[in-house]
Amino acid sequence: MMTGLKVFLKEGFKVATVMGLGDAIAQLAIEKKPLDDWDAARTLRFGALGMVFVGPVLRRWYLFLESRVPKTYTPMRRGAIKMLADQALFVPPFALAMSFLVPLVNGEPVVRIRQRILDSYPTILVRNYMLWPAAQMINFSFVPLGYQVIYVQCIALIWNCYLSLVLNS
Repeated sequence: MMTGLKVFLKEGFKVATVMGLGDAIAQLAIEKKPLDDWDAARTLRFGALGMVFVGPVLRRWYLFLESRVPKTYTPMRRGAIKMLADQALFVPPFALAMSFLVPLVNGEPVVRIRQRILDSYPTILVRNYMLWPAAQMINFSFVPLGYQVIYVQCIALIWNCYLSLVLNS
């Protein structure tokens, strides 16, 4: 059995790797920056958010959902309840936190971050609801609890490219 710190580090490292990869792809493939112009520090900061914030928060949230939805329900019913709770209760504040934290770690002034949130947060939520309900339905219905964070991070590779573009522009 892993200690709490080992679990934290293991989950955090996985999430940091995927988030960093998402930022690198956003810069090199989508923004079409030459390798010489790649902002490795930005990639490391985005990955660090995965290590210290995203990974631990997702893990705790998934454990909370697992403890609250009766195991006597069918997998599809459990998945649907978890997905609805996730999208209604977790996503809005989590997306808001990420909309604040990403520019903050990149050194953007708080006044500008507030304006960026006013401009981009509604769009981020709408786009979230185009991708994540289906992905989370699969996650919560079929993916074992121990693999849910990494499954989400694999889907999030695409999402992180989008977020990185929006939040770093």
